[in-house]
Amino acid sequence: MSIVENLKRKLSEPRNDDMLHFSQHLQHDRHAALYHAYGYPETRQTWQRIFPLVQGTGVHETIHHTMDGLYPKYVGEHSILAQDKRLNYRWGGTADAYMEDETGKVWLLDYKTISGVGMSFLGDEPKPEHILQVSAYYHFGPTQNCSTAVLYLPTGGDYKNRWEEPVLLEFEPVSKDELVERMLTVERACDEYVRTSRLPDAPPGQYKWKKRGGRSAHPLWKLSYVPHYHSLFCPWAPLDDDPCGCSLERQREIAECQYQKITVYQESDMDLVKEIGGPDEKPVLSIHAQIRTS
Repeated sequence: MSIVENLKRKLSEPRNDDMLHFSQHLQHDRHAALYHAYGYPETRQTWQRIFPLVQGTGVHETIHHTMDGLYPKYVGEHSILAQDKRLNYRWGGTADAYMEDETGKVWLLDYKTISGVGMSFLGDEPKPEHILQVSAYYHFGPTQNCSTAVLYLPTGGDYKNRWEEPVLLEFEPVSKDELVERMLTVERACDEYVRTSRLPDAPPGQYKWKKRGGRSAHPLWKLSYVPHYHSLFCPWAPLDDDPCGCSLERQREIAECQYQKITVYQESDMDLVKEIGGPDEKPVLSIHAQIRTS
């Protein structure tokens, strides 16, 4: 085996510790059930898939080193195990940092590398899956007397190669009861798969309208189905006998809208588009189907 292949194999080595992880298994019941039954597979990964993980690890290490030098009261990489009598499985994770800033405010922080394009889709709060993850650190960690936030660190430019600045998004954790109920749902999905071999459904994607017409008075909008982002990182996708299959989902264009008239590309999607409605608050004047030939 070559030096390159040895390097890639080690970098992509799966973490199988018989524990459900806050960072991976709160969002995707299907992946959690497969992992619980078999562990993650060892697969031949391309450098394109490996490098973002290497890059993210390197950024985390640099941020830890820098923050530790900036703030005297800084604790990085704190391991946490869930302690709750309602839970039947071992759950755990690693909180990125607990720290006290210059004003005396105590923080529980999680660091997330994100593409420049991804930065443009952030709102006023972290992504829902990150809120769940950090809420678990908050409720099962050493203290609840702290503020919670995610620090997003862009790793590239946006569509026009413009770089965003890092952004710190503070949020209120979900309640412990809500969090534990979500964990129990995952546990039930794992139990059901072991008992019946029936996999949970993969997380559904989203239907999104996107403007394509710039600043035109009558812009062109496109409606697309976008698979759940975890389908891009399915651990079983490289296997010839992939037991999951969520990575087979593909983005597809469904309709377009201009001059308040919607054209649906396939007649079978008409009811769906009527339910979703138009791309903005303006009324839609008409909806018709137009079968695509390509």
